[in-house]
Amino acid sequence: MFIFRALGALSLIAALGAPCDGTLSTAAAQEGLSSMCCGDLWYRRNEIFARNGYCFKTDRALRVFSNQGCRFYVEGDVPMSRAEREEVEIIRAIERRKGCEA
Repeated sequence: MFIFRALGALSLIAALGAPCDGTLSTAAAQEGLSSMCCGDLWYRRNEIFARNGYCFKTDRALRVFSNQGCRFYVEGDVPMSRAEREEVEIIRAIERRKGCEA
């Protein structure tokens, strides 16, 4: 199942024209992410946390990502690159603007 999620994320990154390292420039992230629906934004944001070892608490996130191999229970403790943190903040801002559920 992880392989399918990873392939989906890679397809999205490729579609958005991201650099080869899997990160998005701020402009590309805002442009591509703004057109996504709330569910896709939720998935994209939480996929970043899952990839970096976050231990989820909600039933929805546990069903989608599980906690296998998780190491961090506090979001602020999750080691992410600057680009990943910026992308998460952009996604959260778009989610707020669209009125997405938390």
